[in-house]
Amino acid sequence: MSSEKVVSAQYEVSIEKLASLGVSDPYSVASLQIYASGKLTSDERLYFTLWGCQHLSAANFNARQSLATRGAEVSAAYFIVRGRLLGVEGEKIYRLGPGSIIGLAEGLAHLPYSMTVVCVTDVEARLIPLSQVDRLVPRMPLALRGILRSAVVRTLGLDKAPESLE
Repeated sequence: MSSEKVVSAQYEVSIEKLASLGVSDPYSVASLQIYASGKLTSDERLYFTLWGCQHLSAANFNARQSLATRGAEVSAAYFIVRGRLLGVEGEKIYRLGPGSIIGLAEGLAHLPYSMTVVCVTDVEARLIPLSQVDRLVPRMPLALRGILRSAVVRTLGLDKAPESLE
C-alpha cells in the first residue's frame, strides 16, 4: 500500500496578471478602471472585491505556520490575498493561493475544519468573522440562501444541507 499523497486540486487567482494590467491596490483609480472595464474574470472580480472590502480585517501568517487544523472548530474563515498554502485532507493535497477561501463552507455548516492548512510562504489574508456571517444568513433572500446552501453542500460533499442553512 502506497502512502504517497497526490495533489488533488489547486486554486489561485494570478496576481501577476492583475499587476500586469495595472492593478496595484483595490482603491487606486487605475485599478477601479480595470475592474469596470470587463477585462477581469469572475474569479478576479471576486478577488478584487474581497481584497478591497473594508469590513474584513487583515491578518499575516509566516511560512510553515498552520492556518487551520483538521477537526478544529472554525471561528473565522480566511480569504487569501497573497502567498501559497498547502491543504491536507487524508491522502489528498490541495495547493492554495490568492483568491482561495479557507473555512467558510465548514463555518457556515457549523462543522470543524475539513483539512489542515499550512503556509508554504508568508501569507496575507483577510478574516471573515463567522459570527457576522451567521447573523446575515437568516436575513438573506430565500433564493440567495438556496444558492449558498447548494454551494456548501457541494463544497463539503454533504448528503443534505446543514440545519444552519435551512
